[in-house]
Amino acid sequence: MVSINEDDSNQKSKKDYDDIIEELEMKLAKKQVIIQDLKERIHDANNRVSDMVEKNSSLESRINEYELQDIAMKFGKFEELKDKNKKLDHRVKVTKNHLDSAREYLKFTDVVIMDMKNRGMLDRILRRYPDSYQRYVNDLNPEYD
Repeated sequence: MVSINEDDSNQKSKKDYDDIIEELEMKLAKKQVIIQDLKERIHDANNRVSDMVEKNSSLESRINEYELQDIAMKFGKFEELKDKNKKLDHRVKVTKNHLDSAREYLKFTDVVIMDMKNRGMLDRILRRYPDSYQRYVNDLNPEYD
């Protein structure tokens, strides 16, 4: 009888082992599902990261492009301002020359007026004019030289 009891205890333990193995296999299957889910999440996360990196590099290149355009526009405006400044400098020089000429002409006409005013009675009767007046008339009508 002892042998029958030993067989029963061995069979029970084998059944127990089978139950334990089955339970472990179910746990393993659950863990494998969790692992597969985590792998999919990692794959999705890696895809998102690579998309973000791609978008980031695209945005970075666009920012660089816009910065270059901005610098080019600023440089163009700078060149335009430089040209305008040159034109204004030239205009100032020309205007200064005109003003200097006008100032000299006014001084000369003042001399002519003073000479005409200071003429004596005899010069008026004899119709003698001062040299400054003669130059003034010649400047107005150069073809009479």
